[in-house]
Amino acid sequence: MTKSREIEKLIENMKDALSSNEEVSNRKSPEELLYTRDSLKSFKTNQAWPGRNYILVGNSYNVEKRVIDTSGATRRTACIAVVLERGRSNRRCVSIEEALKVPGFVECLSRFEYEWLKKQPPSTLLGPAFDNDGNLVQESFAVWRREETYRTHSRKPVLSGRYRRTY
Repeated sequence: MTKSREIEKLIENMKDALSSNEEVSNRKSPEELLYTRDSLKSFKTNQAWPGRNYILVGNSYNVEKRVIDTSGATRRTACIAVVLERGRSNRRCVSIEEALKVPGFVECLSRFEYEWLKKQPPSTLLGPAFDNDGNLVQESFAVWRREETYRTHSRKPVLSGRYRRTY
């Protein structure tokens, strides 16, 4: 067992010791929480799911907290709407490179958001954010990262002419 896994197990055991038995039995593993059937339901029903090659990294910030309506929040909402409108034909998703070229979008991002988005691969997409009830959160955006898919079986190369193999 690796050290990080040992530390995680120790912390989990400490939490279990402090919580009640009913709470422990209802706790789900991180894998169960990540791959629930309903986790992408709001994106699929709103036709904002880029496909199974992409995983949802998260939203630009906590969608449960509503921003107080200020001029900055209104400007941010408008900039995000303009960016997502450019991806109308692509499930309302836009590549990071294209989003960062939109005037005003970079200015409405926090410093952390901007630095983090610049470090993402070019295949990463930005899309609309939805809360757990499936409602659009206009002042936030979702980040989707492309996951490489690998073939489960390998194909033998077909050779022709004098290099042809006989099996």
